[in-house]
Amino acid sequence: MKYLRALRVKQWSKNALVLVAPVAAGHVFVAATLAKIAIAFIAFCAISSASYLINDLRDVEIDRKNPAKSNRPIASGELSFSSAYLLIGVMLAGCVAASLFLPIAFGLTIATYFVITLAYSLGLKREPVLELIIVSCGFALRAIAGATATHTPSSKWFLMVSVFAPLVIVTSKRISELKNVSSENQRPVLRHYTPQFLNFLLSVAAAVTLTSYSLWAFSLVEAHPYAQISLIFICIQLFRYVWLAESGRGEVPEDLIFKDPISVACMFTTATLLILSVYAKA
Repeated sequence: MKYLRALRVKQWSKNALVLVAPVAAGHVFVAATLAKIAIAFIAFCAISSASYLINDLRDVEIDRKNPAKSNRPIASGELSFSSAYLLIGVMLAGCVAASLFLPIAFGLTIATYFVITLAYSLGLKREPVLELIIVSCGFALRAIAGATATHTPSSKWFLMVSVFAPLVIVTSKRISELKNVSSENQRPVLRHYTPQFLNFLLSVAAAVTLTSYSLWAFSLVEAHPYAQISLIFICIQLFRYVWLAESGRGEVPEDLIFKDPISVACMFTTATLLILSVYAKA
């Protein structure tokens, strides 16, 4: 169990973003495509877990002073440093092995992900704004990786949404952290932020996300308006998420999304409408 907690298996759900581009392109149910998606998912699970371990090793002393993070396996001493380094090696080897079965473009994408997350762990996490962009790009690269793994062309609006939607999530998380964590236990970068600035950034990110998604949905030439209708549920989910985060519950985005019935219902409805927009016959 300690190994699974150290690998942050719970956060592997983020890697499902590799599905987005193939689903939107309409060929996700092709056997060869499904196999590539599965391999891409495994590769990202491995590389993201390796990145989490590196980050936890770097922050072990800080985490021990944080009431919530002190329970992490490395910070609590449940997992030794030597075991953590061994796990990192295994995860990196697994990622490289999986990537060999996919196009070179995927390898370059996942390598970029590892480089920026490593830079984040080694110091850029303390740089205001830049740390937000790096975390957001981590989400975007997952979506881009799904496209490169399956040779799926990506629209400019898809790329915009994949960058700015995660920025909404990470900014909301910082707002919650700023509210909930005492000054002596908060992540260092929070000292450089004010609620006013973070709320401004959140407003901009949300506006760009909705605009880009709207332009994508209404650019589709099809007989059914499913994609356009999905905009209603995207708005509900986005507004709901920001509201929940504003109430101080946004520190763990996965819990905020998957433990809120309305958010889950909106996600399911949006996914259904998008699938229908691609696969339903005129």
